[in-house]
Formats: sequence, structure tokens, C-alpha cells
Amino acid sequence: MHCRRWWPIASGKTTEARDGEGLGFVTDTPQTDRVAQARQDRKYDMRRLSYAGTFKNPVKANTIRTIEWLSAKVTLLRLIRDFERSGAPFGSPFWPKAVRQMGIRIDTPEDEIALIPKTGPLVVVANHPHGLVDGMIMAELVNRVRSDFKILTRSLLTGIPEVEQFMIPVPFPHEENARELGLEMRNQTMAHLKQGGVIILFPAGKVAMSEGFFGPAIESEWNVFTHKMIQRSGAAILPIHFTGQNSRAFLIANKLSDTLRQGLLLYEIKRALFKAQRPYIGAPISAAELEKWEGNPRGFLAWLRQHTLDLGKQG
Repeated sequence: MHCRRWWPIASGKTTEARDGEGLGFVTDTPQTDRVAQARQDRKYDMRRLSYAGTFKNPVKANTIRTIEWLSAKVTLLRLIRDFERSGAPFGSPFWPKAVRQMGIRIDTPEDEIALIPKTGPLVVVANHPHGLVDGMIMAELVNRVRSDFKILTRSLLTGIPEVEQFMIPVPFPHEENARELGLEMRNQTMAHLKQGGVIILFPAGKVAMSEGFFGPAIESEWNVFTHKMIQRSGAAILPIHFTGQNSRAFLIANKLSDTLRQGLLLYEIKRALFKAQRPYIGAPISAAELEKWEGNPRGFLAWLRQHTLDLGKQG
């Protein structure tokens, strides 16, 4: 059995430890002890499992970390340790195993998965009701058809060597060098599409929020960069719809404080564990659709957003 690290260590170096090349039992020897100690030393640094890392204000950062520990972090770390012990594969096999480890069953039927184009540049868009789990599920759905995809994602999923090839980091608006990082993100995205690859993104750029304390969560307007990406690359568009919304506690926290909202993001990951998900996949849309919206990119995005949301009404 192979036992690989799932997450990077604190130094950021990507090393690997194995406990043998077969399926036999390992006897207690000095060499075995050294291997076991090496594995212990290379465990995922629990400090990385946090949304506080991009905040320079120590009060905000420590508040976020405290909320994370109280609400979700122990459960998530236990899950990560189990995943480490079972052996985290590199590349495409990572996604189905990670989703299974999270106890998430994807109920999308095969005839919808078959709608995913097997070749050619493709932009996969979706509404964003939950958070990180939405991205994990989208990656696994596309991964069942093709492996040349990259996900525009926040920092929590970046820096993981097993899936680093699939990631394009998206900076948070509050980061000091957000403008420079955003430009780099756009350049990487366009380069990948020009090579005929797939880009997975959430055009809203953030999870759905309620307008008041007790109203339903509403998908935000979609970023105009999505239109530019499709227009310049000529990529086809694949819409995916997720049902549901985050907890009422999260939606209320968003109205009270950015710090409280950020602190509960791990809790929303925990809430999504060991549940079924039924994303709806729509038919691919040709980039030629943009011609109907010449000079009106926001009109096109409003139409695409509503089209994606309407996919959920077919269930």
C-alpha cells in the first residue's frame, strides 16, 4: 500500500513518503521506524486548512481561525488524515477518491455527463451555492470525460501537489497584490484555452448570498471576464446547475461581518460531507451565441446566468 501526503508541508516543499512497494505486512525494524517517522513529519500542516491566511490584520485572522476550530476544523482534519493513510493519488485519480472520502454521492445521470464535449476548448460555468464542494464536484464530473481541465479556485485548493496541475489560483479582493495576481490568472486561463483545454469557473466569483437575514440565497451577477474569455478563445460553453444553499447561520453572518462569513466557510464544507448532490448539466452552447449579444456582454451574461439557473427546474 502506498501512503502519500495529500497536502503540502509548512515549508511548501513537495516530498513523498511510501511504506513499501507491495501488499505485505511491514515488520518493526529501524528502517520501518524511520519511514514511519518521515511520514509523521510530512503530514499536512493543519495551519494551511484556513481561510485566514490572506488577511494581514491579526485580529481578523485570529477570529477566523477560532471560528474554524470551533465549527469544523477538527472534523475536516480527521478526514484529511484518513485520506493520507489510504494514499492520495496524483492526477486524475485524485478526484473520484477525494469525493468518495468526503462521502459525497454524485447523482447526475450518465446521459447528462455524456453532454460534456470530449475535445476542443471549453468553458464550464456554474452557479455557486455552497463553496469548495461545488468545485470538487465539477472537477470530478469533467474528469470522467477528459483530464485537460483547470479550475479557477481560491487559495485553499492551491499548493496541493497531487492536483496542482489542475489549478489556476484566483486572488481574494482583499489581498495586497490582487491586481497583479488577477492579471496572471487571466493570462494562464487564456493560454490554456488556446491550447484546446477546459476552464472550470464560477462566474459570480463568490457563493450565493441572501439579500436580508431570512431571504433565499441569490446568485450574484456574473463577471464580464467570462464573456471576454469565451469571445477571445471561441470556446464552447457548458452550463451546470447546483441546487441548494448554505446554512442560515452563514447567510446571516455575511450580513453582519466579512470576518464571520470567512470564518464559517470551513463549516459549510463540513455541512456538505456525506450527502448526495445532483448537479444538472445542460447542452453545450456554441461561442457563436455571443453574436446575438454583440456590444452587450452584460446582457449575454445575464442570459447565460438565467439559463444555468433554469436547468435546476427540470428536476
